[in-house]
Amino acid sequence: MASNTTYGDWMRPIRGGIRNIGRPLTMIGFGVLAVTLMLSMANVVAALVFGVVGLGIVMVLAVRDRQHRNVLDRTVERRAHVASVRSGRALYRSGLLSFEEHGSCLLPGILHKVSLVEASDGFGRRLTLVHHAHTGEYSLIMACQPQGAGLADDDVEDAWVAGWAGLMEALGSELGVTQMAVTVDTSPDSGIRFRRQLSRRIVDDAPDLAARAMAQVMDLYATGGARSDVLLTLTFRYRDARDGKYLQAEEAARRIGQLVPDIRARISAAGGGSPRCLDAQETARLVRLAYDPAASDAFDSQDGCPHVAWRDAGPVACEAHWDWYRHDSAVSRTWQMCDPPASNVTADTLARLLGPLDDCDRKRVTVLFHILPPDRTAFLAEQNRQRAANQVSQEKRASVSAMSQIGKANRQAVETNQGAAIVFFGMLVTVSVTAGEDEALRLAAASHAVEGAAGAAKIDLRPCYGAQDTGFAACLPLGVNLRNYAPPSMMEALA
Repeated sequence: MASNTTYGDWMRPIRGGIRNIGRPLTMIGFGVLAVTLMLSMANVVAALVFGVVGLGIVMVLAVRDRQHRNVLDRTVERRAHVASVRSGRALYRSGLLSFEEHGSCLLPGILHKVSLVEASDGFGRRLTLVHHAHTGEYSLIMACQPQGAGLADDDVEDAWVAGWAGLMEALGSELGVTQMAVTVDTSPDSGIRFRRQLSRRIVDDAPDLAARAMAQVMDLYATGGARSDVLLTLTFRYRDARDGKYLQAEEAARRIGQLVPDIRARISAAGGGSPRCLDAQETARLVRLAYDPAASDAFDSQDGCPHVAWRDAGPVACEAHWDWYRHDSAVSRTWQMCDPPASNVTADTLARLLGPLDDCDRKRVTVLFHILPPDRTAFLAEQNRQRAANQVSQEKRASVSAMSQIGKANRQAVETNQGAAIVFFGMLVTVSVTAGEDEALRLAAASHAVEGAAGAAKIDLRPCYGAQDTGFAACLPLGVNLRNYAPPSMMEALA
């Protein structure tokens, strides 16, 4: 039973400007008026035409849909996808029959410059860092064993939530932390490991009744189950104070390793069980299984852990379409969160979305957090409060949404003065089904199940149109920070 404590008061960053259309459009509008006034001194008709056209463009760009996108955003999105398809960037081939060196299956897209770095934590235990060469960041992946709130009292559940808030406040005060991500990966359990474990406990001289009972147990419980893995990924970026360059792997690993014991303790206080750092083999296997889910049966059927090199963790082939993604043995679709719940929620609001869903072979939910440092928290809270007040003052009859915004901004300012941290958060959801016959129908059924679960959680999801490959990679627990990533060929794609 979930606690009755509710959480809410989320708000999007207020753009500011006239009628909250944003400062850039406001400045463009004033620029159009200024040029119109100057042009009217020479030609009134030309000034009227310029003013009407200019202000019309500003008004069109100011209109946004329910996903907060205007016509320019949608046009750029579509043209970028068309350009990637025409240039062949939407296709990827690797392996022995490709041009890759040594026939390796390297990671595609924004993950092509990602590598692994071995290091040690503050207690001398080995850990693996994911190095993002394109942004100079390092990510630490930790596997958690959440205790679950099914049998927890209300005060225990509230204490876990408070511990989670304490973890984010501590990370916000730590220099170098750029992102935290929590990934819940749900997949069907083949039952092979279950059968193997029970078979090892059957003796040759077992009574006939016991042997038949054990066989029935294996038949009844070996299939139909689900496996859930919870991973927490922290992303760091350090710069040298002398020359401003990114730190080398050894120095960055030393700093991150010193933080691991404290982070583990805080995760445990937040109900995360006993977290542990993944090694290179586990990291490579989880990426391989994400791109090729059919390999899970082969991995489970082997005694011991099969070796997967990082250079072979990627797909053999993948292709990005407008609203779905084909990779090796599966097809996937990825959504991004547009708006958080408009009303207050309880601690179990995401339970249905995070749990196993019908018609979904594999599902991955990643919640991204960007914690503001203390020196920026108070400034942003006051800025939001002023912009919300300006929005109300510009309306003759203040709307309910405007009054709600100013109420949230005022409460936010009060809480930040008491030491709270401002956290930007988002969500990515990826669902995968096995490729083959009727894959389109099965992907549509899985998409309906995900969107239904998101609707029950009061979350507005939108497919990552034209960026399914990037969304799939960002949803993996590798710590990809999309806020710091800029495709090198972006201007070329828009041309």
